[in-house]
Amino acid sequence: MIKHHEFWHPRLFEIPYYLYLIFQCIINRISFKSLAKANYALDHGEIGIGSKYQSQLAFNQHYFLPTILILDSLSLLEKQKKIKCFVSEHGYPVILKSDVGCVGKGICKITNDNELKQKLPLLLGDFILQKFTNFQQEYGIFFIRQEGQAKISGMNKKHFPSVIGNCEDHILSLASRHDRYTHHWHSFLQSIDTKRIPLKGEEVRLSFIGSHTLGCKFTDDTALVSPELEKVVFDFFESQQGFNFGRFDVKAESEEALLAGQFVVIEVNGIASLPTNMFDPALSLGQAYRIFLYHGKLLVKIAKEHRDKEMDLLSYKKIIEKVKANQSLLNKVHGLLKGGQ
Repeated sequence: MIKHHEFWHPRLFEIPYYLYLIFQCIINRISFKSLAKANYALDHGEIGIGSKYQSQLAFNQHYFLPTILILDSLSLLEKQKKIKCFVSEHGYPVILKSDVGCVGKGICKITNDNELKQKLPLLLGDFILQKFTNFQQEYGIFFIRQEGQAKISGMNKKHFPSVIGNCEDHILSLASRHDRYTHHWHSFLQSIDTKRIPLKGEEVRLSFIGSHTLGCKFTDDTALVSPELEKVVFDFFESQQGFNFGRFDVKAESEEALLAGQFVVIEVNGIASLPTNMFDPALSLGQAYRIFLYHGKLLVKIAKEHRDKEMDLLSYKKIIEKVKANQSLLNKVHGLLKGGQ
């Protein structure tokens, strides 16, 4: 049986998109590397080779959860002191995530000093420390700006995996039978008591990581976008004219709060980000690719619009080397956090 496209290997699913990007670059007479100029204010347009923390600093921090960067160059003791100082102001829980993070890997939630002591040595490289919010609703919102006209081109809600108790099986047993279960889940299952047996009918939310790769179901909620939400989103990006294509992830207390423009920003993703509403299981493969390729065409046109902007871009070879190095580090951290080697 052929899997639904949302479960395909990312590289396989993305091949037509990148071929289409190359074709669009050729007919628009711009280089593939110059696609970064769509977001000329960010390091290489934010393609996953630079610091996500530095990308965040390019925007008005009022919208973000409190966030600081913990440098790898600090000693373990210095890191602990810095984190505890942050916790003394904002309290537990907090989120620690790799500064080169991608698809939800390299993330852990810390709820007390003992967990901090256990998890901190596993976090390699620079990492972001962010206040955790109890807001239950999380969304990905895709923003584009072409010729000065701003638009929300897609929005998806993230449905976190959960299980229903039966008074017999513990949480880990129930989770392992979930239809979206993968071995990656151990990176967030460690945050709950998986040996507990939930009451009959009790719903237990398993994940705090809003990643499709790590088990969230995404639904296409673009039709819900309200004028109030648009106004706040456009105000957010108005102060940074050097960002014109990408997705930002937000949390809200409720759907009503989101549509009223009341949310906090978790992170911003640049030209390499996907229009994740295309992963709605209700969409056919053709519908998903129409969304994907539509955004690819827009990316090229927006990059062409800003082709004269000055940017310090690495060679293709250096970019590939940096992508590989970052992915290697991220996979290693992810493996350590989920109990791998």
